[in-house]
Amino acid sequence: MHPEEREHLRLSLLRFLDANATAHGLSASLLLAFARNEGRPRLTPDEVAAELGYLADKGLAAPAPKPISPENRAWRITAQGRDFLAERGL
Repeated sequence: MHPEEREHLRLSLLRFLDANATAHGLSASLLLAFARNEGRPRLTPDEVAAELGYLADKGLAAPAPKPISPENRAWRITAQGRDFLAERGL
């Protein structure tokens, strides 16, 4: 993936998380489906996982707490992630 494509994917993931800002978060598989629906048909689960990890390292996204089936990780946007989008008008 080219750096520009990676940046667009990161922004898309943040937008998806922001649009569904609930305590339950969104699964990586659902985020993958959303991203593929935006025109990335060859996007892999590993690529989405890597970018979610990057966003978490930056403090923009975080795993959502899951008392049931925590092995099926879900993600949520953080306050810092919302501020990031707001500052850019996204």
